[in-house]
Amino acid sequence: MKGLRIGLALAASIALAAFASVTHAAEGERPARLDATLVKMQATVAAVDHKTREVTLEGADGETVTITAGEEVKNLAQVEVGDKVDVEYLEMVSMEVLPPAEVELAAMTTAAKKTAPLGEKPAGTMVQETTVITIIEAIDKDNELVTLKGPEGYTKTVKARNPANLEKVAVGDKVKVTYTTALAIAVTEK
Repeated sequence: MKGLRIGLALAASIALAAFASVTHAAEGERPARLDATLVKMQATVAAVDHKTREVTLEGADGETVTITAGEEVKNLAQVEVGDKVDVEYLEMVSMEVLPPAEVELAAMTTAAKKTAPLGEKPAGTMVQETTVITIIEAIDKDNELVTLKGPEGYTKTVKARNPANLEKVAVGDKVKVTYTTALAIAVTEK
């Protein structure tokens, strides 16, 4: 379990350390932003049907949810009623304004996952990161709006969270947006 959570713990510590300075754009700097949310929860296995692969989890508040464990859950046979399930979910969004000539418009997604070895209690992590580089097509300072054009030609108009940053960007600047999710799940004995 410890090795499986290293990636999530590292990402969480980076996100939480940076969370204190969510938005910055000092004099002469280009605007940047990082938002991060980390959710931790624990549930107890209330029922498990190994044939249908359905597992019913009960939260601390008594609420239950039934999930179907996919084939990627190799160690379902080790799950028993009363086992604890720890879940950590991290979601981060970062935005950074780049000079017009620094990068080309692009979009890419990377993903990685790791599961527990056969015979151990189920555990695993999954991290996915999507990065899109857009271009500022229009700026409406009066209404605090920015229109971004993505690599496929689609446009999206968004409201500026910090209108003062509109003074630090120009049409033609690139905006790099990175969306990261990380999930760690581990089943521990009762």
